[in-house]
Amino acid sequence: MAHDLVIRGGTLYDGTGRPGETGDLAIDGDRITQVGGKAGAATREVDADGLAVAPGFIDPHTHYDAQVRWDPDLTPSCWQGITSVVMGNCGFTIAPCRPDDRERIMRMLTRVEGMSLEALREGVDWSWETFTEYFGALESSALGLNVGALAGHSAIRYFVMGDAATEREATASEVDAMRVQVREAMDAGALGFSTSMAPTHIGGDGKPVPSRLASDEEVLELTSVLAEYGRGAFEIVTRDLIDVDVPIAVAERSGRPVTILGIVGEEEQAKLDAALAAGHRVIPQTTCRPTSMEFRLDEMGVFDQLPSWQETASRKGEALQALLRDPAFRARFRGDVEGEFEGFRLFQGDWEGVSVLTADEPTLRKYIGATMDAVARDRGQAPLEAFFDVALADDLRMQFGYTISGDEGRGPSLLDEDQMIGLSDAGAHLTLLADHAYTTHFLGRWVRERSLMPLEHAVRKLTQVPAQLFGIPERGELREGWHGDVVLFDPTRVLNRAPELVEDLPGGNARLVTRAEGIEAVIVNGAISVERGELTGERRGQVIRGA
Repeated sequence: MAHDLVIRGGTLYDGTGRPGETGDLAIDGDRITQVGGKAGAATREVDADGLAVAPGFIDPHTHYDAQVRWDPDLTPSCWQGITSVVMGNCGFTIAPCRPDDRERIMRMLTRVEGMSLEALREGVDWSWETFTEYFGALESSALGLNVGALAGHSAIRYFVMGDAATEREATASEVDAMRVQVREAMDAGALGFSTSMAPTHIGGDGKPVPSRLASDEEVLELTSVLAEYGRGAFEIVTRDLIDVDVPIAVAERSGRPVTILGIVGEEEQAKLDAALAAGHRVIPQTTCRPTSMEFRLDEMGVFDQLPSWQETASRKGEALQALLRDPAFRARFRGDVEGEFEGFRLFQGDWEGVSVLTADEPTLRKYIGATMDAVARDRGQAPLEAFFDVALADDLRMQFGYTISGDEGRGPSLLDEDQMIGLSDAGAHLTLLADHAYTTHFLGRWVRERSLMPLEHAVRKLTQVPAQLFGIPERGELREGWHGDVVLFDPTRVLNRAPELVEDLPGGNARLVTRAEGIEAVIVNGAISVERGELTGERRGQVIRGA
């Protein structure tokens, strides 16, 4: 009997780190039925001569929870060889959610994750309240990729505590009620639990997001639910972006793996090394891309962790412009940028790293591409004053770019077996970041051009490693009986293209989108969903449930 699909003559990289071997791969239904050797006849055959054939890439850090409701193909991740995504990171989820809380959840996502409020209002159907019902809504959809999700702390806090979620610590009975919600999510198949303690995370009402009001003990109590199930991972944006004590304590109490987002200095690394030596998995996520952001002054940006900038969170329109004109505010801002500062300061006062990307006002367009140092010299002003003045003169529509660091020094973290490549933030910061293209950047810039590691090791980093950390069953390897999630790419050409600003969100809102070179086919559960960079209309994605 003929196979449904045979990929012929490619170099098979099975995701385990073993060197590639030339052979065929057969898929029947949604399962791999042969790996290597010569497969028999097939209803459809794909010539993979000269191509790498690998497990579909797994993105461990996305925010597609809302976008999946209007874009089941999960563009642009699908164009990057990704077949499975983990949503619900940083505690920001849209389930559970009572009807009365929908608007504030959307406003929180708008502020903290840079999502369009209009797109959320138009694109999310809100056919659920509980996490179980949300998973049911996903399963009733035709998905282009596989989606798994973490239970999110902020949504659970709103669900249990209402307005008080952003005002105080929880009582013992409220923590018990939140534990019930985490259990329901785990029963539904959640891949774990997530939270944020980061000072950069401010809600749409100008208050800290709910998870920031949680005590350490609350976090430990909620993550201990994972121990009851003996599965699932914990993801956390660390306090002040530097603390590792809470994630280590979670790993010790729950026995579950932890992945952290934050800055790891020498002191923090020593603590992590000790935890690893004691058998606790506390794994930082690292990026393979240059660190840069695009921002406007009326959106989330590079200043959100500064005390003075938190004054902007509750102001809109004329009120925000009045604040930015105020000399007293500018003095406070200058003190935060140039003076002593506790915690991690993203912007270091290096105005030569800030450039003008767009300007609507014709008289300001001459500054497009210029750094703020150059703009300030042209205007005879200090950079800080010029920065605010040109943004205000453009009615705050001016878009800036900030280059925080290049990627040249990231090699050691990418090679480190105790760090996981991720941090794509796909689905969020839609006009600020385009890190959703990290897989093709990694394979093109780091593996081909810089020869950082053998291709078989790179494939493992993008497949088996995230699958094992989150407990994603039967994915992340080319293995007989496992799901037919496969990517075919040309190792000599694979690379991300430059991002483009497109207006394709609900309501015509804009986002940055990146396509790729060298991704020849993306196969999801046996269906070719992307072929030579174009969607085929085939959608066989599944909801990933932890096991």
